[in-house]
Amino acid sequence: MKSLNEIAYQTILDDILKLKLTPGERVQDKNLVDKLNISRTPVREAILRLKNDGLMDTVPQSGTYVTKISLKNALNARFVRQSVERSVVEEASQEMSDFDVLDAQNVIEKQKLAAKNRNSVDFFYLDNDFHKKFYMATGKGEIWNWLKVLTLQLDRYRFLRIQKTEMPWEELIEQHQGILNVTKSHNQQLSGQRAFDHLTLMLAEKKTLVSEFPDYFID
Repeated sequence: MKSLNEIAYQTILDDILKLKLTPGERVQDKNLVDKLNISRTPVREAILRLKNDGLMDTVPQSGTYVTKISLKNALNARFVRQSVERSVVEEASQEMSDFDVLDAQNVIEKQKLAAKNRNSVDFFYLDNDFHKKFYMATGKGEIWNWLKVLTLQLDRYRFLRIQKTEMPWEELIEQHQGILNVTKSHNQQLSGQRAFDHLTLMLAEKKTLVSEFPDYFID
């Protein structure tokens, strides 16, 4: 069972990722306590954790705010993710079992349904699930968890993009299928290259989003 601290943290984090709490928005403890229906202590501890994650900041004599999306941080996170994931997928091409491949294929099929229904929230989390399969198949789930914290600013950008732009849903699904196909055919070099190229799209349409939501971004 999750602790109240963890529930508070995950709930507020989801609200930040899903833009229910927008970049630059002032956040009051009391409102979060009322929403979550829990005591002030776990909420304050969750806020402290989110500050450590770079998602909240306190301005003296002003209040606590959701931080704006750092494009520099997002770019650096993509660089790390591309570098790590190329190696992970290359390794997966030699190690993924038939069961692992079927698991990843099932995620792709669910993505097709999410795309058909234009369900951006489900599509976002299924996208993460697909990539996570390669880490789990190679015994690198811990690295995936490290990257989740490192790439929070990147995930904020991705969520904004998927909600506010005309996403190439089908193209992304085709690329996932292509990565899985070459992985299960044990083509080590090509699988890693396809994963690297695919992750380049994570910051696509940057100029459009910054132009439309200038107050959401810094650097």
